[in-house]
Amino acid sequence: MENLRPTEISDLPNEMLEEIFNFLQDPNDFLSVVGTCNRWNDIMSYRKTERLFGKVKWKYIFMLSNQKYFKKINNRSFGHVQTPVFIAQVLPILLKSDLLPLRTMLTLRQISKNWQQETGFQLEEDPSRLESKYDLEETEQVNRFITHASNLPQGGNPFIGKYLSISLADPGAYDSIHQLIQQHGTPLRSIKMFFFSRNQFASMLGYIPNLEKLSIVGLIDEWVIEDEADALPLPPLLRLNNLCISIFAVGGQVDADDRYLRLLSFLLTAYGEQLSTLKCPPQVLRVGRISNLLPNIRRLELFKELIFTDAYTQPDLQVLSQVEWRLQTLSISGCYLPLTVELMTALNNFCAKLEDLEISIQLEENFDTDSLVCFPCLKKLKLGITSELRTIPLAMKDRLMTLVGVAPNLEELDIKLRNGAMCDVVWSMEVMNNVADAFQKLKVFRFFSSI
Repeated sequence: MENLRPTEISDLPNEMLEEIFNFLQDPNDFLSVVGTCNRWNDIMSYRKTERLFGKVKWKYIFMLSNQKYFKKINNRSFGHVQTPVFIAQVLPILLKSDLLPLRTMLTLRQISKNWQQETGFQLEEDPSRLESKYDLEETEQVNRFITHASNLPQGGNPFIGKYLSISLADPGAYDSIHQLIQQHGTPLRSIKMFFFSRNQFASMLGYIPNLEKLSIVGLIDEWVIEDEADALPLPPLLRLNNLCISIFAVGGQVDADDRYLRLLSFLLTAYGEQLSTLKCPPQVLRVGRISNLLPNIRRLELFKELIFTDAYTQPDLQVLSQVEWRLQTLSISGCYLPLTVELMTALNNFCAKLEDLEISIQLEENFDTDSLVCFPCLKKLKLGITSELRTIPLAMKDRLMTLVGVAPNLEELDIKLRNGAMCDVVWSMEVMNNVADAFQKLKVFRFFSSI
């Protein structure tokens, strides 16, 4: 009889080894396995991220700018990433930041139900991170997605993060996209739509009844404006509370002004009363009865578009100073604004409730923080500062320090300087430490210099 050789572990097929290695619970054991040989490493390489993540030692999680720390935690590894401290303190910060690419986030969803829930929550909070995965343009691409969706269990959601971005770069894709939305639009909470005709736009929205955030992007020249009698009315979207409008005109034609205001008025008349968040160019302030169209607005983000040459006019700021909105967040971006009476009046109109302010200002030599009244509720301040002055008075440093009195309860502060002379006066570790120490409740401080 021929001698039988005992079976060794190396004789097992890859599928059996994979099953065995998946029983290992301790990250150290898993690390030993993948370090044994190239074959074992190749078999389990797809599990490395999730199984070895807990072995990383954490002391600081850095924001990737100017090496200012975001959050301090204990200098230790989390042997198992299901520890309550890791899930409560570290996981949300990692997923909120840009430290992890989308592929890694999707892989980490497999670790546990807690990870899957937290990742899903963060992707819903910032669905733009899914754009590369859910940006549907061509007919073939859409049809593949429909096939994938049809293989899910009945009622299954094909949209991770409940997000979709659609455009009609391929005109023939409209029918396929319409079919996809009609069959699977119910789970969607956030959608970005590139322009097509108003009737197509209204028809698609009719199949997304649970939509909470709508982003509209495109060229005003591609917006087909039908006769009012022939145009479909916009369907009710009872959960919609967040609207972002980013529209451009080729060459910035002046005649686009009227069309753009008509578009804004059309959308805000339909949905303005239920909006809590609006992000759009400052031309929205020129829409008639704008104060009445947005009675429940709490977050307003104004940004400069290429469609107009003027970004923020005095009449715009006067409108802001007169509206009766109870804003908690105000962002004015796109250019540096001089501290005029109109601007100060507009800011002071919201000081009682404002919690988050982002603004870029141009300082003159006579800058004085006394022009700002106290913002007792302000917790986050993003301040861009520039100046045309070639030499900055030393007193400017002291004036900037008086910001403490303007926002005594500040928890997060971002300062960005765009002037070499100002950096020479303001930028030093001593000054920055004094600024951080002056705010008793400050948790996050970032400093940027674009010089």
